[in-house]
Amino acid sequence: MKKFEIPFNFDMDLLRFLDDNIDKNWIEFIYIPPFKEDGINARSHVENVEVRGQLYKVPETRNEYTKYLEEIQKSGYNIAVLLQEPTLVLSQKLDYYFKLGIDNFIVNNDQLALDIKNKNPNCNIIASITKTLSADDIVKSDYSMYDKIVLHFPFNRALCRLSELPKKYNYVMLANSYCAYNCIEAKKHWFSTRETVANVNCIKHFNKDKLVYIPPEYIHLFEPYVSNFKLQGREYPTDILADEIYYYYKGLHNPMAGVIYNRLSPFNAESYFNKAKDLSFVTSNVKGMKFSA
Repeated sequence: MKKFEIPFNFDMDLLRFLDDNIDKNWIEFIYIPPFKEDGINARSHVENVEVRGQLYKVPETRNEYTKYLEEIQKSGYNIAVLLQEPTLVLSQKLDYYFKLGIDNFIVNNDQLALDIKNKNPNCNIIASITKTLSADDIVKSDYSMYDKIVLHFPFNRALCRLSELPKKYNYVMLANSYCAYNCIEAKKHWFSTRETVANVNCIKHFNKDKLVYIPPEYIHLFEPYVSNFKLQGREYPTDILADEIYYYYKGLHNPMAGVIYNRLSPFNAESYFNKAKDLSFVTSNVKGMKFSA
């Protein structure tokens, strides 16, 4: 069984749902953004913003933020903090999380990953999807400062390329994104602000056949190649996020992903999940190379 990384939307009802419905052994950790004064993250542009009648509200004070972390820990879950800002985080800010017992971090900056490892070698450091690492990046560069690497969107539709990645690294796959594998504005979107997000050219609405969502029934196809899976949705209202988590937990058909099922069936799964297999992003300098174990 591969565990899942679960988002938290700062709603205690979600925590109660997990307690009542999900086996804790299925959850790798619950991940949250840092306190708002400690850095930006890939959803900063939707924090405290009402979208379609729903408000994703983040804590306004550090005391309030700390209480959420403590409640999650009291419920018996590990916590990971998103440190996705490309710039370095000050040492004092790291100390705040260390003192709270946090030892899982999802990181964008390589030097920050090294700094965390130097402070506490037992920390679990995951390379954030916001690094957008290609096959060529993973082959040529040293990412030994990370315990795991979250794979970028194109790999969700390049199933046959996963076995070609270096075996010396462990990989995580984001399963429930509705983005397109040919998106070139992911970083611009992730690091946008409330003022600039409207300038992002989102192509997913016009590329339904290129979406990277992996429905729960098809997760097993990817299990041999990854250490665990990640779910997004910390900006989702609890009813939607709870359903999403439950579908994956039970391996159930997700009616919200109808646009995917309209194009995917057990009869075409292999071709569907290899639609992006010839992109240079997932193939560059990979073919014919031998990787160390």
